[in-house]
This record gives sequence, C-alpha cells and structure tokens, in this order.
Amino acid sequence: MKSNYTTYLTASATLACLATARTITQDELSESYDYVVVGDGTGGMALGNRLSEDSSRTVLVIEASPVWSALNNPGWDFDGLLPYFKKAETFTPPLDDQVAEFGVTWNPECHGTDGPVQSSYCRYVYPQYNNFIDDMKSLGVPQPVDQSCGNTLGAYPTTHSIHPTNQSRSFGRTAWYDPSIERQNLHVLLETQVTKLVTSQDGDNVTISGVEFASSVDAKRRAVKISKEAILSAGALRSPHLLMLSGIGEKAQLDRHGIKTIVNIPGVGQNLQDHAIGSFVMSFDPSLEKASDLEDPEFDALQGEEYYENRTGRWTDGLPASLAFIPYLNFTSDPDTVLDAMNATLAIDYLPNGTDHTVIAGYMAQVNHIIDMHRARSTAGQELMYLNGGQLFVTILLHPLSRGTVKLASAEPFDYPLVDPRYLSHPSDTKLYVDAFKYDRKIIATDAMNKISTKELFPGENVTDDNALGAVVAGGLSTVWHPAGTCAMMPKELGGVVDSQLKVYGVKNLRVVNASVIPLLQAANMQATVYAIAEKASHSHYGLFEVMTY
Repeated sequence: MKSNYTTYLTASATLACLATARTITQDELSESYDYVVVGDGTGGMALGNRLSEDSSRTVLVIEASPVWSALNNPGWDFDGLLPYFKKAETFTPPLDDQVAEFGVTWNPECHGTDGPVQSSYCRYVYPQYNNFIDDMKSLGVPQPVDQSCGNTLGAYPTTHSIHPTNQSRSFGRTAWYDPSIERQNLHVLLETQVTKLVTSQDGDNVTISGVEFASSVDAKRRAVKISKEAILSAGALRSPHLLMLSGIGEKAQLDRHGIKTIVNIPGVGQNLQDHAIGSFVMSFDPSLEKASDLEDPEFDALQGEEYYENRTGRWTDGLPASLAFIPYLNFTSDPDTVLDAMNATLAIDYLPNGTDHTVIAGYMAQVNHIIDMHRARSTAGQELMYLNGGQLFVTILLHPLSRGTVKLASAEPFDYPLVDPRYLSHPSDTKLYVDAFKYDRKIIATDAMNKISTKELFPGENVTDDNALGAVVAGGLSTVWHPAGTCAMMPKELGGVVDSQLKVYGVKNLRVVNASVIPLLQAANMQATVYAIAEKASHSHYGLFEVMTY
C-alpha cells in the first residue's frame, strides 16, 4: 500500500542542518514510491519540491552527500530554458543609490517575480568597481542592459542569490526545502547512501524496479520499489558512478570490476568538463577599502555587529560584484593561430587513451561548435571576475577543450570513484590562460586603473615568456566546482547517455536531472542553469514528459 509522502535521505553536510526538521527512520519508509530522485543538490532539491506539490505522487529523494540544441537536443536552447530560469527566480531590482553610483541596468522581461530563489544585488559594493567597468569600456567591452536576457557578453555589476531584505544566501534548502517542510507527503531520512539501481529485464526492455541503499559500508542494505520512474540527480561525479555500479556504462570497464553489463553506454563517465580558474593578484591605493580589511579582528567584529543589527556594511559584499564575459578573439593577439590549434581532427589526440569512437565523434562535434562560436565572437572565452575590492582578477575558462573522466575504483559503492579532470590536457586551454594574463596587464595599464594606482603582484611583471606564464597557470589552477558532461545529453552515437527528454538510453524509466547532462559547458555560471534544468524536467513531469519544447 502506497503512502503519500516524499522522503529525503542524506549522509552529507548538505542537509545536516535539517536534522531538527521532521525526520523519519528507515523503518518508516514505504515499500514503494512513484518516483525516486537520487541526490538532493541543486537539481534534486528543486525536483523533490516540485514533484511533491502533487500530493497524489509518492517521491523518495536519496542523498549521500545553452547552446545544447546545436548538439541534436531540440528545446534546449536559451529560449527553451528562459521560462524555467524565470520560474525559479524572484528578482529584486537594485536600490536607487546603486543605480546612480554604478549605472546598474536591467530588463524585467527577463526575470521571474515569484520563484523560490531570491535574486538581488548585494547591499555593499566597493566604490572602485566603477574603475573596473570604466576600464572595460575603454577597451571596447560594452555593458549589456541585462545579462539575464541571454547575452552575457560585456562587463557589468552582477546579481547574486541573496535575499534582498536579510542579505543572506538563497539556496536549495531555503528556496526548495523550507517552503515544503509542512507538507504531509514530505519526510526526511538522514545519513543514507544509494548503493545501486535495481533493474529488471524483459527481453531487451530494462526497467528500474527499485533502489538499494545503506547507511554505511557495514550496514544492512535495504531497498524500496519504484512504480513509475527513477531520477538520478547525484551530480556530475556521483551520477555516472551510480550508473556504472548498476551495470549501466562501458562494458569493458564494468567487466574489469566484475559488474554485469545491463546496458552498454560508453559515454557514462566520459566528457567530464569543469570551469577552472587562474588568478592574477594586484595591489592598489592603500587608502581604499578592500576585502583584506576584514582580517583585522576588531574591524571584522564591528562589521559583524552592523550586519546583524542593520543588514548593511562590509559583510553584505558578494564575492564578484562586477565581472566581464569576453570573447576569446578580443583578448588574443593571434586569432588565426589560436583557432587553427583548436582543430577538431587534431584535438582528439588529447583525449584519454582508449576513448570510445562514439565519444570521439561527440567531442569533435563539440570542438567544431566551440570554434564556430569563437570565430563569430558569439560566446565568451573567459569570465573575468574583479574580486576583493580590486585585489584579484580571476579568469574562468568557459569552453575548455580538455576532457576528463569518472571511472570505477571498485565495485564497492562506498569507495569513491576515480575522478580525473585532466585540466590543461589540451594545450589550447593553457594558451587561453596565458592570453588572459596578458590581457590583465593591459587592463591595469588603463587610465581608470592608474587612478587607483593598480600594480601587478602575481605572476609578477618579470614573468613574460609564454612558457613561464603557462607554468604559472599549471601550478596555480583551481576549480569553481562546475563539473558537468558525464551523462551527456546527446545522441548515443555521439557518446550521449541521455536523450533530449533526459531519459537514459536503453532504460525505460530512468532519467538524469543535474549538471551531468550538460553536453557542453555554457559560458555562464552553473547554479541558475541547473535550477532551470530541474524546473523544466519537473514541469514536464506533469505531462509525463510528452512535451519538452516550449
């Protein structure tokens, strides 16, 4: 007998704060659920919320811790996603004094007004951010009216997922979980990890009949049945891991670990992409305000008091209050050489050894599309963030050509997967960072930056050779935690794992809804995009995915 409630299970810090909410034990689980969502992160939390709006559905969410239409995915371009960006958002325009001081502009047609995620401008902005916007304009980088309308190119003050009244973060828990906590069909079960998707076969038809889970490697493994669908939302690293543990992946890899192949999909765990960052450190007029002022304990305490009393002051600064999205050909000195070096036929030499021919075909399609966008200057090569009041430039490579992998370490679910991001494995990625450093030097030489006495501290003015700059990049590269692509939404013959309805190839009732389905990293940040993917998926669930384009 089915009971009408949604259950969240978690073993990660993501939902540790929910321990005081209404929770249940494993003994209180239903035997069967209509839908099981594996993972309660950015996408999973949104799905759990939307699906549980219908009290007739039973949903179990288990957690342990847009240019895609060009790749044969109809309905997955910006126009197809814009309604879902808006559905997730409640936008608050900037204050009048921010409009006057920083020239903030926006277009209300591109924003939502009653979504769960708050979007607003941070209360405190360093005054010298105007110098950044001015120097960008002097270099021919425009300020768009509103980047949320689909054209992110240019320099501008940016919005944040910040509640406009209390100046605190709006995220998965506050946006999706808290509003649904009183629902009678929502339960919470903590400290549990899915170990396997249980499959059943009838000839060539494969169905997910349940999920197996446990609270630890030594704990008894239990299972619940699924009457409709399983939805995998465990992120770009754990989603392919769980598919492989369940016999869905490249047969050769599954054979090595003694796992029976249920569906042979070579693209599972391939095509790993991430937005990595390189940093350029600066000094400027010491009389100006900067983030390092908060390293003084007395000053930091005073700012904390101001924040809690008035929700104003330096604690309301958002990390990148101003940023720029710049086409690659706008900041490289040798456009033809750069594009020639990206040639797709040559690029495949930098893929991991033994890459399946279908994954190679999909990669070539991606590279050709990236080259076309760069040549047309219709996409950004880098996101340049101006941070800490002007102490730091951070370059994010938006369309890396390097591809990594997620592989099995063993057949034991509690063993972490082997994740190899393979940053800079394609030399064109290093070249972009080197060109970006050179562009940073051009920026700080502008009149607007000279007015605040900006000087380079790192890599250092004496580091000028491309090889030396490349070594600096390789030695300091980090991540902004945007892994994607490991369950790519592309045709199977191009290394895809899910189709344009997010259904896993060869499985009747299994979908993936998270950043892993993104076939090609977008020239934008990830959070809003994953919210939009989840909104589109959950909206389509009401029509049983019969309609996916709008």
